[in-house]
Amino acid sequence: MLFTLLTLIPNVTGAQEAKFGVKGGLNYSSIVGDLTNGMKFRLSGHGGVYLEVDFSNKFSFRPELLYSSQGFQFSTDLSSIQNQGSSGNENDYRTNVQLNFLTVPILGKFEVGESYWLEFGPQFGFLLNQVTKIKNLDELDGANATSKSKISGDYQLDYGVAVGVGFVLSDQLSISPRFYVGLRNRLNGIEGNLQNYNASIQLSVNYLFL
Repeated sequence: MLFTLLTLIPNVTGAQEAKFGVKGGLNYSSIVGDLTNGMKFRLSGHGGVYLEVDFSNKFSFRPELLYSSQGFQFSTDLSSIQNQGSSGNENDYRTNVQLNFLTVPILGKFEVGESYWLEFGPQFGFLLNQVTKIKNLDELDGANATSKSKISGDYQLDYGVAVGVGFVLSDQLSISPRFYVGLRNRLNGIEGNLQNYNASIQLSVNYLFL
């Protein structure tokens, strides 16, 4: 899919004005749906490049290629679980799950006025790896307070819809908050018709080379 997009872009831009840009910013991400009780949003970042292909004064085609760190975090009271709820200590362990994606948003950009625009379209993500960090909150100063594991994502596909708005700061500089919700069920194949999905809020700073 990514290869197809890269081969189509020269054909699309050949008869249109195309501009290149770079962008980066913050992610605020988690998992929504079933089996997500206790999960919290995780703050991370993203960065990459994009093209703007103008078809008119009001509409542009905007494909992007981004490295995006997403995921979630949660806390657990293992003592309470082991003692069937009878524990005076809470949240003994904090788990941070970092999902590192190569994402390809393919957006339409609609100029609403001179100072802002709307954008929406599909987004595809390819999971590069998953990094899990578990911190023992009872041993913050100990040598074994934090454990870390990393597994390959094998480019597992995630896909969904991205919707955002942009605010023009100058001819080259802009900021753009965006919301993404996945449409690929992370629990596909599990009995009980359970469903959960990746979700994130992004805040980007964009620089366009004129």
